[in-house]
Amino acid sequence: MNPIIDTASNDPVSINSQANRPALNMPVIKQLVYKDWYLNRKLLAIYIGGGIFSLSILSLGEWQFFMGSIMFITMLVALGNHQLSVTMINERKEQTLAFVMSLPVSPADYAMAKFLANMVLFFVPWLLLVMVTTGVILLTPLPDGLLAFTLLVCVLIAVNHCICWSVTMFTETEAAFLMVMIGLNCLLNPALYFLARSPNIGISQGESFIWTDTATLVLSGEILTILLLLFGTLYFRSRKKVFF
Repeated sequence: MNPIIDTASNDPVSINSQANRPALNMPVIKQLVYKDWYLNRKLLAIYIGGGIFSLSILSLGEWQFFMGSIMFITMLVALGNHQLSVTMINERKEQTLAFVMSLPVSPADYAMAKFLANMVLFFVPWLLLVMVTTGVILLTPLPDGLLAFTLLVCVLIAVNHCICWSVTMFTETEAAFLMVMIGLNCLLNPALYFLARSPNIGISQGESFIWTDTATLVLSGEILTILLLLFGTLYFRSRKKVFF
């Protein structure tokens, strides 16, 4: 049987070797993910510890509740923004990307690595803190009616993180990342105000947990936004032929 000739290189190429070539270089992707996890290990410990400390003082009094709430939101927001700075922005500023490009890695491999690394780095601690928050509200003298509002706020912070990640993946510039981060942080307070003032969502001082249709609608919109941002960005970023 005559070999198949690759018209681009005029070299014999096996059809089976082309068909079986993996779409993603998973060993290299794993190493890139582990590298980002390693660089952020201390940051994760700091923000998780700060979040748990802020939750531990919520039920101690009125001023402790407000201070703990503000500190908790700050920890969640900073957790996402700081890791993006370390794993993506600093990679270009410190010329680490040049080393990554010397590896057998494609732009699709790089996009998948950044997706896996950043989503695990954010959503695992985020989920842990949300679970602890739920336990604090339900098991302490705090009104159980706070839970619906709290969950919607936590998911809203996750939406903000995904927006920052998406913009950073598309633009790959520190200026765009900072502008979006600052803008979203400024818009967070008005969003909290409108959620709190909504009669069907707002901060309830009742002793029972109530979940309304409006809360379901808001939560569905937040989750849909997260999915569109993550998978839409990953799809289009993976189709790039070059790193820049």
